[in-house]
Amino acid sequence: MAKEYLRIAPDPEDWSALVYKVKEMNLSIPDWPVEKIHSIRAQSMIIIGDSDIVLPEHAVEMFKLMGGGNGDLSSSQLLILPGTTHITVLDRANWFIPMIGEFLGPTK
Repeated sequence: MAKEYLRIAPDPEDWSALVYKVKEMNLSIPDWPVEKIHSIRAQSMIIIGDSDIVLPEHAVEMFKLMGGGNGDLSSSQLLILPGTTHITVLDRANWFIPMIGEFLGPTK
């Protein structure tokens, strides 16, 4: 990440500030109650990598709370990309963009 940041950042000297902000953000991620996740009615696709910091079992739990995994094709879907980390998921855009288009349906 540092190498990519230094390559594209408008001010490469801000790397340590970014690391600090990301650390603070990660420490303050809210723990959503089950009822809140279960109440989501919007069409949702959960996308993670199989080597993500988000564990597959956690993504499956969220998927089930949003109505998925019960044998019906619900408005929620789960996509676990093979050989993919939390950072490299963006490198797999050519894999999942067509899936997102299919998930969202035809545009009008």
